[in-house]
Amino acid sequence: MNRRPDLVIQMKKLTLLLTFGIFVNFSVLAKQTAPELILYNGKIFTSDTVQPNAKAIAIRGERILAVGSNEEIKKLAGAKTRLVDLQNHLVTPGFNDAHNHFMPKPPGFNLRLTELEPSWAETVEAIKNAVRETPKGQWIFGEIGGNVIAESAANRSTLDRIAPDNPVMLETYFGHGLIVNSKAMTLLKIGENEANPLGGFFEYDALTKKINGRMFEYAHWRQLRLLAEMTSDEEAVKRLKQKANDAVRFGITSMQIMPTTRIEKFVKLLEKADLPVRVRAMTFSTTSAKGRDLSEIGGLSKLKSANAKITASGIKWIVDGTPIERGAALRKDYNDKPGWRGRLNFSESEIENIVKESLKFDQPLLLHCVGDWACQAVFDAMEKVGNGRIDWTKKRVRVEHGEMVIDDLLARAKKLGVVIVQNPSHFTDGELGRARWGGGKSQIRTMIETGVPFALGSDGPLNPFLNIMLASIHPDNPSQAISREQAVRAYTSGSAYAEFAETQKGVLAKGKLADLAVLSQDIFSMPVSDLPKTQSILTIVGGKIVHDAQVLK
Repeated sequence: MNRRPDLVIQMKKLTLLLTFGIFVNFSVLAKQTAPELILYNGKIFTSDTVQPNAKAIAIRGERILAVGSNEEIKKLAGAKTRLVDLQNHLVTPGFNDAHNHFMPKPPGFNLRLTELEPSWAETVEAIKNAVRETPKGQWIFGEIGGNVIAESAANRSTLDRIAPDNPVMLETYFGHGLIVNSKAMTLLKIGENEANPLGGFFEYDALTKKINGRMFEYAHWRQLRLLAEMTSDEEAVKRLKQKANDAVRFGITSMQIMPTTRIEKFVKLLEKADLPVRVRAMTFSTTSAKGRDLSEIGGLSKLKSANAKITASGIKWIVDGTPIERGAALRKDYNDKPGWRGRLNFSESEIENIVKESLKFDQPLLLHCVGDWACQAVFDAMEKVGNGRIDWTKKRVRVEHGEMVIDDLLARAKKLGVVIVQNPSHFTDGELGRARWGGGKSQIRTMIETGVPFALGSDGPLNPFLNIMLASIHPDNPSQAISREQAVRAYTSGSAYAEFAETQKGVLAKGKLADLAVLSQDIFSMPVSDLPKTQSILTIVGGKIVHDAQVLK
């Protein structure tokens, strides 16, 4: 009993201590939860169907703390919160380029060709000029189109006469054909009677039976791998940094890249470059006469980076070509070449093996398929391998391009949960496309309405606003044009879904990564022809400003 007063006193002290402690903890908590950055007074398109629009956004660390009205968000500000007046500019989630390439080459002279489709005569003249300006032994590179690749005189023998002392490489802008001279063949270690690699082929001179310098599909991409290996790390890092700097000026915060370098080396190059954008690296393996090279794919699951902005996953194979060189595999004859339907790079049984391997290695599968025959072969393989036991919607098999995922194939894509990754810059084939295979392709509006997962990437000009413009007018099939809002969703939330990242990014919502772009123009209301002029005036990745045009002051 005598100790009772002491106990009461101790309890009162403990109560005061706890109360004070709780008060201190709440104070610390308040400071910890206050946003570091608030953007307000803007037009925020979140790409989130639950809350598509807002006026302000609060960011703490690398994540979004809240999205809402100016009043709601500004109340969250702490003493050290930076407030930025958006001045009524449009804000979107950072763009995610779902289909991009990195193809480094050693230093060389690039032909001055002003046309996407130069004539062979123009190309020859440009090479002659390059020879006069380029030291002996230095590479001469040129980008050509269907006109040149269709010219039989465009071969090794002709190039040897024009440029006997320089290695010359003429590559098609559509990426499915290559012409080199003898100097280049020596550097690339191409034998006179080299056997065709699986999925690709060389052309041979009718008289000498030797390779005539022209090569296609996997015979082409093998050479790009060798060129990448000839490129110094310093040069490759320099080009990566330039690509990323261009990207952030367009508001691109994520890039899904298929490099010609081996995937392990590419990840190391990314780490050296320490880019401001997020990069998903995907394997783009080569083949030989013995078959497909699986060495990169086998180690992919163990390939990790200490840089959180770098991930590596995905198996990329190219099933067919394009209509430009009549390489897309069709279920009917080409309009301008009766009896010819293109070709599959791999047999149906080999495509089944590719599908099985994606399950074995537990890696997402990305398949370049343009023609309807190619798409059908892939869907057939998925159905045969799955045999009703595999939920393909959880595997997110991607069809890159998929211009002819139409009609019956559209319903099959929906059922299988296939993701279509499209590139609107391909919607400009015009007369050439109609001559090759007719109109009515790339049914992107129907894809979206049907519920087929849909994403956008560049695979060409990096400018997302050019691609949004082309998607919103669809010059090759205007009835299939989509709205600008749909195009932005495809470039943000759609692309995030395509890389299994939809829980982390792609929309501006509480808890998501603070990746966003403040745009120079309102891309939803401005004249469509002016869309490509748009740039980002403020790009943020993970809560950090990575590009600031100094417009918002």
